[in-house]
Amino acid sequence: MGGVKILFAYKGRYHIRDAVTIEYLSAIAKRYGHETGLVYDQDIFGVTDNILSVPALSRIFSGTKKAVEKAVSGGSRIVVFLDGFTRRGWNDEVSGGIKKADAAIMTVFLSHIAPRGSYDYTLIGEPEFAFERFLSEGCCDSPGGTRSFKGLADLDLLPLPDKSLFAPYVNFRDSYLVYTGKGCRYGCSYCEETVYKKFSGGDYFRRRSPENVILELEEAKKRFGIREVIYKDSVFALDKRWLKEYLAAYTRRIALPYKCFGKAEAFDGELASALKESGCYCVEFGIQTFNESLKRDILKRDEKTEDLLKAFAVCDRYRIRYDADHLFGIPGETVDDHKGAARIYSSLLYINRIKCHNLVFYREADIFEDAPQAVKDDMGRNSDFFSSVSGEGAMMRPNKTFQKLFRTLPLLPAAVKRFFTRGENWKAFRFSPGVLVMFFMLIIAVKNGDRRFFVYLKYYPSRVKRAVCG
Repeated sequence: MGGVKILFAYKGRYHIRDAVTIEYLSAIAKRYGHETGLVYDQDIFGVTDNILSVPALSRIFSGTKKAVEKAVSGGSRIVVFLDGFTRRGWNDEVSGGIKKADAAIMTVFLSHIAPRGSYDYTLIGEPEFAFERFLSEGCCDSPGGTRSFKGLADLDLLPLPDKSLFAPYVNFRDSYLVYTGKGCRYGCSYCEETVYKKFSGGDYFRRRSPENVILELEEAKKRFGIREVIYKDSVFALDKRWLKEYLAAYTRRIALPYKCFGKAEAFDGELASALKESGCYCVEFGIQTFNESLKRDILKRDEKTEDLLKAFAVCDRYRIRYDADHLFGIPGETVDDHKGAARIYSSLLYINRIKCHNLVFYREADIFEDAPQAVKDDMGRNSDFFSSVSGEGAMMRPNKTFQKLFRTLPLLPAAVKRFFTRGENWKAFRFSPGVLVMFFMLIIAVKNGDRRFFVYLKYYPSRVKRAVCG
């Protein structure tokens, strides 16, 4: 198969694994002599919008018509769709629209899991591995159908991700996203990484060499003049041996402030010191809940509250800001769980943000067994950690109220914290308007020098403008 124009169709926010996967796929296609392009719906106000998820507005700004028109008029021979838990319906609609408008355009569907919808080619396996094999074997010159590819890509042999693909939509200068590996060594019941590991095998979790990551960041400094790095690995600060080699090179050759994810049970003074000295300004911890039985039995996380408190104390001692990811909508959660969490959060010294997420019941994930019946019966349910779905029944109002309290808590004076975490005083936050909570979050960002929050707010208006104007 000679060089052709390949378009990648994608709906969702940029700062997640799937967007970077598409960048790798584009780089692979270019390695084989093909031209690439992007059909991109930023999902403004949609379920993946982590600033303002408003379904009514999403329906206005995020349709499939523009995506189909761009794909058909883009001069492509092939349009590639990457499977994703929040865009499966969008993928099917856009693919169907393309085939209706121009049957000569071939559609390719990539999935770890199983075929879906009607596509000319369905590739089952790790996307980077399957797509490279697909191109190397010239499969677009043969009849369509479903093919399975067993194997995993060597991350160090992949070309560096093609950042030109999303460059018109993402400001890499202010905040550069990077993954140093794939997968996660843990097995949380609700996580997409656990799902991918289940279908790809136990070796799915692996890491790039320190040199490979540094080469990407050096290229990003040269090309975009990046000012900050965001490590999006599920747990970046974990393997001390890898980190020692990597951070030494990072300090010499990159030397930029960065933010990363940590794991409480592995976080100690040695690790905190290494992060601090190399430019880390904030570590994000997945808390989810302080109810250990819910965490163990429902979420399949084995960490103890004691480990979390020790990790927070280490950050306090080394003066490293930290974010806490807190999950709402866990089956069996109670108001008392939230009240207890509020008391713990209110006692923390260097807490930056309490990031509130809503539990998503992916059908392929183990958590789906514990999903409410209404969720199991709703085949078209489409939600993400940032959407407005928050629990069920009597817990929905408390969940939304505590989300407002948690987002505001780091800003409040000690006496005010004690007031709102005592008795039923938390209920007063039920009447706090969302715009006021956002204003408080902005003040927290200013106070703590939270670079990432500013980047979100800085470019959100331009994202909305692009969605309106096309």
